[in-house]
Amino acid sequence: MPRRRNLIARILPRSIVARTSLSILLLAVITGLLFSTMASWRARAAEHDRLITRVNELMSTVESTVSIATFLNDATLAREIANGLMKNRVVAGVRITSGPTPLYASAIDMRDPVNRKSMYVLDRTIYSPFDAASAVGAITLYVSHAELDSQASAYSLFTVWMLSLQMSIVAAAVAFLVYLLVTRPIKGISDELHRLEIRSGMHISFPSTRRKDEIGQLVLDVNSLISRLSDALETEHDLRLKQEISEKRLRLVFEKADTGMLILDKDGAVQSCNPAFVRILGPAASVPQAPLRDLLAPHGATVAKLIEASQASGEPREADLEIDLAGPRGKVWVELSVNPLGPNLLQALVNDITERKRAESAAQELATRDTLTALLNRRGFDTALAGLMANSRRDSRLALLQIDLDYFKSVNDNYGHEAGDLVLREVARIFERSVRRSDIVARVGGDEFAVLLPGIESAAKAEQIARNIISGVKVPIDIGGGRLAQVGASIGIALLGDAPESPAAFARRADLAMYAAKQAGRGCAYIAPAANDEPEATAAA
Repeated sequence: MPRRRNLIARILPRSIVARTSLSILLLAVITGLLFSTMASWRARAAEHDRLITRVNELMSTVESTVSIATFLNDATLAREIANGLMKNRVVAGVRITSGPTPLYASAIDMRDPVNRKSMYVLDRTIYSPFDAASAVGAITLYVSHAELDSQASAYSLFTVWMLSLQMSIVAAAVAFLVYLLVTRPIKGISDELHRLEIRSGMHISFPSTRRKDEIGQLVLDVNSLISRLSDALETEHDLRLKQEISEKRLRLVFEKADTGMLILDKDGAVQSCNPAFVRILGPAASVPQAPLRDLLAPHGATVAKLIEASQASGEPREADLEIDLAGPRGKVWVELSVNPLGPNLLQALVNDITERKRAESAAQELATRDTLTALLNRRGFDTALAGLMANSRRDSRLALLQIDLDYFKSVNDNYGHEAGDLVLREVARIFERSVRRSDIVARVGGDEFAVLLPGIESAAKAEQIARNIISGVKVPIDIGGGRLAQVGASIGIALLGDAPESPAAFARRADLAMYAAKQAGRGCAYIAPAANDEPEATAAA
């Protein structure tokens, strides 16, 4: 559709006078064709009916003469009547009969199918000139369809030509009046507008005798608009001077601020930035037209969503991002805030929050770490378990080892709590040496530990790690003064299956398996049944 409109715009002349005249003439042609077609069809039908009526009238005119010829059986008179009738071109043949006897018949064989289709037959009974009730003969006229159509078409064509001529004259007159009264004054106003210099205070002159009509009102409105525009230009000039002063002040703030400030286009490309932005992100931030999502890699998708959400809502959007910078700075945290300035521009603010994040991380570490063993505490373990279960996949299984130290109470009772703390620290190191680097070890109670095995290949692999832990803990621990402490480990193993399960239910299965291991004689591992399964766990010595 737009291509068709562009094509029409290129074909039509640009002048309003020419376009108006062409439009009127085109409308006249279309209207003329429509009405001429209708008039032609109606005139042809009317002329056809008129010719048939005329032939009937012609028969009525000679009817009295035919009645004499048929009454007297006068073939000569019948021939003369027929010749007179056939002088009319639509009459192709005549047949006159006196009773059953033909007095005259033209050479037309109506038995021929072609003649029957091309002829229109008019029959009339002839009565005696002396007795109107006594039939003495008949007359038949054969009217040519072709001649009827020819004369009707000629008449309709003449009608079409007359209507077309009339329509052309009316269209030309209308076009001339529109040109004289509308388009020429408008073109004159347009020409004056092109020559107008607004700052000079010039106005458009009124056309003669047109002050009180619509053209005069248009000129009056345009002159009023010019006056307002001149005042607006003066005001705009003053505002521009004030804006330049404000921009100088803002530029000073822009360049000296510690916050990274930048302007983005609608696609997130950096249009301009202040020195603080370059100081935060390094030399890569000074690349012209660089997309912000590339500068804040690997968070390109997050930055793009942030920009899209800000544009959609018209409200600021913020996010904290950790990025890895080249050079000695390494990983840093930045706070990104995006705010739309208009339909195609956005403002972004970037603050270095690395120190704040480090302080938060240190505080989080203290809150989730056991001060004695430096392992995760109960809170840290719960957080890690929930996170692993939320991100677990069917092709990457998760196992939980719930561990309780055997005979640890005897160590505290016999050697004191300091020896007990030393044993706990050593046991923690044994656990860390017995598992993989990707595994998570936590102290969840006094002598209770837990190990998370993400991505475990099979139950057999979890059993092997449990055996390593049991073997390592069996080795006596030197607690000083030539004394050795002997402890053991009972382990419950739970594997996360395909069935939905909460972290609490998962941990409860491992606890039950651990209690089963203790009841089996300690120093062994038990595998918990899968969720919703009835079979008992199997022991792993």
